[in-house]
Amino acid sequence: MEKKKSKPGIIIMSLLVIVLIIGFYNSWKAEASLSSKGKITIGRVTDFKYSTRVGHIDFKFYVNGELYDTSDPDDSGWPKYVREARAIRHKFYPVEYDSTNPNNSKIQITKKPLGFNELLKNGIKIKGKVENIYPISESYADLHIKYKYLRGNFKFRTRLHMDSLPCGFIDSCKQKEIGLIISKDYPDVNNLYYLSYDRVSMKKAKEQKK
Repeated sequence: MEKKKSKPGIIIMSLLVIVLIIGFYNSWKAEASLSSKGKITIGRVTDFKYSTRVGHIDFKFYVNGELYDTSDPDDSGWPKYVREARAIRHKFYPVEYDSTNPNNSKIQITKKPLGFNELLKNGIKIKGKVENIYPISESYADLHIKYKYLRGNFKFRTRLHMDSLPCGFIDSCKQKEIGLIISKDYPDVNNLYYLSYDRVSMKKAKEQKK
């Protein structure tokens, strides 16, 4: 004779079903909002973990100058995620976000991350200030530069040839304002950072090894 399920067991099963239904509904609602109110920006992968069970991709992106730090699952199940390759740490990819709730977002891991030209495609010209500058050889100097954009304060270091300093000579550079081109979508990115002599040299060395 088949035993009847206990009342506590039935209650637990009912609660689990309700939780699953609510979870599915919330996912469907977020997906519908993203589909109808979605916009595209640029995000940067900060970390990731690939796993057969629970993996994740951590990333950051800006909306109206505000930084969002979030994560996505590593797989491409429902709702659909773009996962054409494995993410590369510190590289940039398109991010789709809900304009009414940017926390509702997805990073699109395409076959190749976005390159320098794509990052500055819609660049904005602003002014930065040279906080410090000092020679590191007879030919090159390191410049420490800061700038503001919307709600963010940014700092970076770049290495430039003495003959191409944007502020003239070393003695006249400190606290001098200089022109920068920054990414409208990811204002932490600027042209002088990527034009740094050491970074350009490392990039060429990597390309020659391929």
